[in-house]
Amino acid sequence: MSFRSFGAVAEVLATALVMLLPVACDSKDACKESKECARDGRCHADANALCRVGSDADCAASDACKEHGKCSAKDGVCTAAADSACAASADCKKGGSCSARLGSCVNLSLTTDPACESSCEGEGRCVMQDGKCSALSRRHCAGTSDEKPDKDSACARFGLCKAEGGRCVPGSDADCAQSLACKDGFQCAAKDGACVATAEACKASSACARDGKCGVKDGKCAALDNADCRKSARCKLEGTCTAKAGACSAGSSADCAASTVCAQVKLCTARDGVCVGSGNTGSGSARAAAPDKNRSTTISSPLGH
Repeated sequence: MSFRSFGAVAEVLATALVMLLPVACDSKDACKESKECARDGRCHADANALCRVGSDADCAASDACKEHGKCSAKDGVCTAAADSACAASADCKKGGSCSARLGSCVNLSLTTDPACESSCEGEGRCVMQDGKCSALSRRHCAGTSDEKPDKDSACARFGLCKAEGGRCVPGSDADCAQSLACKDGFQCAAKDGACVATAEACKASSACARDGKCGVKDGKCAALDNADCRKSARCKLEGTCTAKAGACSAGSSADCAASTVCAQVKLCTARDGVCVGSGNTGSGSARAAAPDKNRSTTISSPLGH
């Protein structure tokens, strides 16, 4: 192709480009008549003759407002700035996206605010409302929309599966019954927004037989009576036969004297709630494990039983 031919082609392209550019005096009307105006509210021409959102009125008349709640103008586009606009949108009626967040309408029951990440997983308080993180749905409390809750959720751990008043609570005894709090701590009854242990459950539990935790204190199984401690397996094994602060401990050397740890490894003196060897300073392998009022019901002893 000759240089003359190249020049002719360039002239034709330049003419076509000029024809495609919007004429300044016609740009305003051209934008108003465009599909972008009806769809996105881009009804006014900017300095570069491009169609942009010029006002809230542009957005209010657009499909973006009717369908998606994007009824306010910001930085040349339509955005969702008010809960009321989202509540009136088709997305709200169809999918529950009725609240304005970061320029879009969202379903808060399916949303996690970045500021609430730390309280969301363990407590289900996932969405910021009135200046605090709150739980708004079972999904928040269970960590999933599935019937089986996420293992680290408030529902799975504590039986708190229902959102009520901005926090997770048990919806029924059934929520408590499937939780770790019930399996490990016998807190299987729903009461006052929590899963709690009952006197009947504690008396029938392994916590009673092994640890003497046959009563209830603050919704949990606890050792409240010396008689219950004396009947426990830990009393016979480790000398923890006296009730103190909700747990069984070695209250005197007499408790230790009748125990297995005294007979077999000479831990016959009570000190700080445990049985130790005569003259022991409280450290070293000859000291029995200290009782823990929140201890599991599995017996742990220096004998390895």
